[in-house]
Amino acid sequence: MQRFFIPGPLPNLNKVLASAKGYGGRGIGYARLKRQWTQTVALHALASGIKRVARASFEFRWIEKDQRRDKDGIAAGGRKMLFDGLVLAKVLDNDGWKQIAGWVDVFQVGPKPGVEVKIIPVP
Repeated sequence: MQRFFIPGPLPNLNKVLASAKGYGGRGIGYARLKRQWTQTVALHALASGIKRVARASFEFRWIEKDQRRDKDGIAAGGRKMLFDGLVLAKVLDNDGWKQIAGWVDVFQVGPKPGVEVKIIPVP
């Protein structure tokens, strides 16, 4: 098992959708948001020494400063950035069915928002 932490909060689904509507709906805002967070995830994974895995299950511990954001939006927006960042960092070859066995989301409130990612290799 490997783990690393990304300071946050990561964008929730509402922020992702709002970014896609900006600039006349051309997707420029979404592209910027996705690039920023995908690169952030990749850098944290590499700095933490995360090694490549062929297939894995994941546990995401979403830490929020309060309970204002909905759990489903937190996970939906952030998880996309996380998997794409792991592909960019070459931890995963892709984020498809062959590489991702599944995941579990856990939520808590704490003083240091972000997400802890656990990667559990699966044969």
